[in-house]
Amino acid sequence: GGGGGGGAATVKMRGLPFRLSTHDIIDFFRGFDVLPQSVQLVMNGEGRASGEAFATFGSPEEAQRAIIEKNRQHLGSRYVEIFPANM
Repeated sequence: GGGGGGGAATVKMRGLPFRLSTHDIIDFFRGFDVLPQSVQLVMNGEGRASGEAFATFGSPEEAQRAIIEKNRQHLGSRYVEIFPANM
């Protein structure tokens, strides 16, 4: 494995309930080193929630742990996909 230093790492979430807030996402990642101010809901052309969001973690290890532990978990009535964001 590469080793290359710390730094933050961002994940992309897909399949979120449309009525979700950033606080719900922060809550979903309780116990992880998520940076609350980094959480962004992605809007579509009409300015409505697209069901996607980005969240940044304090380290790549935390982002990876979030993906492993939270991918395909339910948030509300939907299950959420989480994967590394290529930003």
